[in-house]
Amino acid sequence: MWQIPLISMTLTGGLWFGVSRVPDLPYFQLALLFLAFAGNTALCFIILRLRYVMERHLNWLETCYPSGFVAARGTRWYNRPFLVRTLFQSMLGLAAALSLVLFCATLWKNRSEVLGIMPQKPAIAYYDTHATSLADGYETVTFEQAHPDLVQIIAMERAGQPLTVLDIGAGTGRDAAWFAARGHNVLALEPSGAMRAIGAKLHVGESIVWRDDALPELTQVMQAGKTFDIIVISAVWMHLAREERATALSNVYDLLAPGGTAYLTLRLGPAEPSRGIYDVTLADFKALAQSLSLPVTVLRTQPDLLGRSHISWQALRIDKPAP
Repeated sequence: MWQIPLISMTLTGGLWFGVSRVPDLPYFQLALLFLAFAGNTALCFIILRLRYVMERHLNWLETCYPSGFVAARGTRWYNRPFLVRTLFQSMLGLAAALSLVLFCATLWKNRSEVLGIMPQKPAIAYYDTHATSLADGYETVTFEQAHPDLVQIIAMERAGQPLTVLDIGAGTGRDAAWFAARGHNVLALEPSGAMRAIGAKLHVGESIVWRDDALPELTQVMQAGKTFDIIVISAVWMHLAREERATALSNVYDLLAPGGTAYLTLRLGPAEPSRGIYDVTLADFKALAQSLSLPVTVLRTQPDLLGRSHISWQALRIDKPAP
């Protein structure tokens, strides 16, 4: 009986710690919290059973071996019968109740993913939920690794020029930080609040202006009436539904300064509706650009740098003629 509190503390502490280590795995969190609730609830009943067995043994001892029996029926509040059992059960009940509250809170927070409810903006919801783990992956890949063609464009065509840069779907700000570190003026657009917060924290010393704005409308940026020398749209196009893409591409081109360049990467891989990822092909993009009379230059195709063999990335550029 005396070992039960130790078992409970080890069980609950270990499971709660496990929950804190997997913030982006709600199913696993729910399983751990339910196990903590069930385990502490079971220990409450185990204590009842053990106390009953001990009491029966003590009654037998008092009747059959009175000379070896020691009565310990206290009269004060701290040594009355059942005090230890009551305290143990209260601790276990509190741990079970807290585990249940955390279980319900986690279920509510992740109800869309857990219950299969498609949110209105699944891509933003996904990034908000999984921002921490996604940021760890994104920041392990350097700008030079992700965008070798863009590095070459800047070095060969824009060397020594102070640029105005628009990073659409800036994520953790890796790309925006690369430009800012080289003295360029950068406006980073990121509709996911969680990703935006991580990006601002990771690159706090960089001169990056963050905004909550997104394709296809780009409402804030379009209203500002500013144009940009470089527009980066990396790993964003697949989040646009087919009917949104013409508006998005037209707005991007309107935001280019004369002589400016829009650099895009297309995700070539299977659609994932739960993450707001739609099917993208190079042929479809070129046909769309042609319908808008926009010049497209196809750059290199790269394998996925996060090791996903079913995904590759196609880089493109769209240039706006100088006056």
